[in-house]
Amino acid sequence: MSGSKQFLCESLCEIKELQDLIINFHSKYYGQLLVKIVGTDTIPFFLLTNNGVHLSLIDPVQQFETKYFRIESIDRELCRVTVSLLRSFDFEGNDTTSIADVVRLERTSTIKTVELTSILAIQLLNPNLLKRKIIIEPKW
Repeated sequence: MSGSKQFLCESLCEIKELQDLIINFHSKYYGQLLVKIVGTDTIPFFLLTNNGVHLSLIDPVQQFETKYFRIESIDRELCRVTVSLLRSFDFEGNDTTSIADVVRLERTSTIKTVELTSILAIQLLNPNLLKRKIIIEPKW
């Protein structure tokens, strides 16, 4: 495995460990305190391919395309990651693939495997995107 792919694997493992810590940390007196503090159990990210574009995957059941993911597991030996797709919405609550228009991400149950040999970089996103509620108030 090349040095850059080793770095990607280690980086994704660290993200997975942080997610697991948030989910599995239980305080004797305060329960799932970290989930309460952070407000979500997901660290969202997107992947940049060797071609310099964002990796985009399609959910064939719910029929949406996304560039946003949550790590579910990683296979260091085979250098591949299993992700769940995060559905992206714009201000009006419509699906969007435009990074500039995303105001909310929603976790889905769709799982995909990605070979890291085609990935150049990882970009973490603000976890607040998973907590936002879109409220459209009438103008009048």
